[in-house]
Amino acid sequence: MLRQGVRSICRRLYSTEAATPRYHITRTDASHSLPVYLDIKNGGTRQLTIIRRVQGDAQALKEEVASLFPDATKNFVTVNPINNHVVIKGSYVNDIKHWLAQKGF
Repeated sequence: MLRQGVRSICRRLYSTEAATPRYHITRTDASHSLPVYLDIKNGGTRQLTIIRRVQGDAQALKEEVASLFPDATKNFVTVNPINNHVVIKGSYVNDIKHWLAQKGF
């Protein structure tokens, strides 16, 4: 018999929404790693985590990333509409890479 938590995870993994995401993140060519980078500005006082190579609906990715930080302010996660980069205030490179790897990217 499966535990309740395992059932809910299985349901989420095999739902129709998970099968057809509205966005895709392509890996880098040379090292085949996830395109999540740290950008340091203002002499090291401002750190930004940037998710690059987003194809499709970057707003959907922004909403999912924002749901990971429920206590954050309104503009904690933004989308650059020119190049489709998702920008997060703070240094969360390893956390975001781990989260994206769990999602199958």
